Amino acid sequence: MRAAVVHQLGQVPEPLEHKDPVPAPGHTLVRMTAAAINPIDVTISSGRHPLGRPGVPHIPGIEGVGVVVESDTLAPGTRVRVQVPGGLVDGTLAELVIAPDAACLPIPDGVDDAQVAALGSVGISALVALEDVAALRAGESVLVLGATGALGRAFVQLARAFGAQSVIAAGRNAERLESMAGAGEGAPDATILLDPTDPEGFKQQLAEAGGPVDVVFDSLWGPYAMPGLAGLKFGGRYVNLGQSAGAETSVDAGLLRHRWLRLAGLSGAAISAERARAAFAHLMQLVVAGRVSLPTRVYALDDVAQAWQAQAAGSPGAKLIVRP
Repeated sequence: MRAAVVHQLGQVPEPLEHKDPVPAPGHTLVRMTAAAINPIDVTISSGRHPLGRPGVPHIPGIEGVGVVVESDTLAPGTRVRVQVPGGLVDGTLAELVIAPDAACLPIPDGVDDAQVAALGSVGISALVALEDVAALRAGESVLVLGATGALGRAFVQLARAFGAQSVIAAGRNAERLESMAGAGEGAPDATILLDPTDPEGFKQQLAEAGGPVDVVFDSLWGPYAMPGLAGLKFGGRYVNLGQSAGAETSVDAGLLRHRWLRLAGLSGAAISAERARAAFAHLMQLVVAGRVSLPTRVYALDDVAQAWQAQAAGSPGAKLIVRP
């Protein structure tokens, strides 16, 4: 088979011939049709992931979409969403991949492969954060910090689908914020262009946009965390899912106590297989109904280096999909 192969940590993967995977009991062999490139893929293949350095050569990629070739639990030809622990096993940036049976989730008809690959991890994480961690209720207000990334876009649309009365999108890219404002039914009610050097300015912008809010979903952290916490109503909930703006911040303990705030975090890697399956099924219902979608940029396997470099350079403004 052909696959994107990393021969040295930190280097860009190359499209090469690679040995075919061998099916094993309890696992499904899948022919990939669309594989997402995620920031975690770049982190793993650079050797900077907290779980350790992967062996080389290895095939990166934690998720994607394909068709079942051989399985004890699924019929050949079944379209499935696949997730594997990329870096620990051969990943999804290949023509063929082996995944545990429980990690192969059937896809409903009428949903494009690239869209499923784009929404997989970010959509499941956002949905679980909304339902389980924040317990968002219809009629509440939401602020999304980092709204122009894939996870942030998913939050904006899902919060609307879950009945939020108002959704405020805050991001660092003016052009992308503007494009979100014209996104129709899933558009935010207001947008805020973030400036980490002007927290007082953020406070004023949030007030003008309809804040304070009931819930904050944050994939940035760093200098934006404290202004976000200060933008919560009494009893508000703050959910962190990333740190693209910095891993550390200073938090005013008095603010947490006196406003009775709840601060929580969520890692997609900690979501159980059973919960991920249920969340994915719900997510696909919303996709079929036209409530959730993400912009994508699709590459051929021969162009995987270009796609990889686009992700490594920072938030590309669309989910990067490789068709093996």
